[in-house]
Amino acid sequence: MRLILADDHVIFRDGLKLLLSQTADFQVVAEAGEASVLNELVRQHQPDLLVMDYHMPGNDAGAVLAYLKQRYPALRIVMLTAAQSGTLFKQLVDAGADGVLLKEGSAEELLTALRRIARGEQVLAALVREKMQAADIQLTAREFQVLEMLCSGHSSTRIAERFSLSSRTVDKHRENIMRKLEVNSTTQLLNKVTELKLL
Repeated sequence: MRLILADDHVIFRDGLKLLLSQTADFQVVAEAGEASVLNELVRQHQPDLLVMDYHMPGNDAGAVLAYLKQRYPALRIVMLTAAQSGTLFKQLVDAGADGVLLKEGSAEELLTALRRIARGEQVLAALVREKMQAADIQLTAREFQVLEMLCSGHSSTRIAERFSLSSRTVDKHRENIMRKLEVNSTTQLLNKVTELKLL
């Protein structure tokens, strides 16, 4: 696999290049320190794989990703990031990223992910999937307040008093929360909130 590495931190880029040089699977054909040169590098080198950091100077990395995927559909693009935003991860996937991996992952995890992506799979780090799932849950501000109190063990009556609501309104909020989180009991609700790290 012919590969371009793009990261504005030279030490990180050198570390990745050293790691990739220890396997026969990948050949680094070019490097970049900013997003603005990637269009030209891809045109020149016609790589199979582009590994790029999301936070780089130059053009917006998400826009570069979308443009390259549109122009070179066969190019596999992996986004590396230290971000923790589920909304950002969703934007990268929607723009066509073949992989979204976290910089905190191990070298072995990265190599395994790159090999899977090279075979045509889409690979998202476990935390990326978690954060994306949480971002899909559209709770209102009031529902989040009710959820916090439910998870703290407060009754519907106490929650109603706290927010000057009727018990019926609180029960409706609880019903909406459980429907959106796809759970059927308070125990399942607590487990789901813990799993998704919502609070």
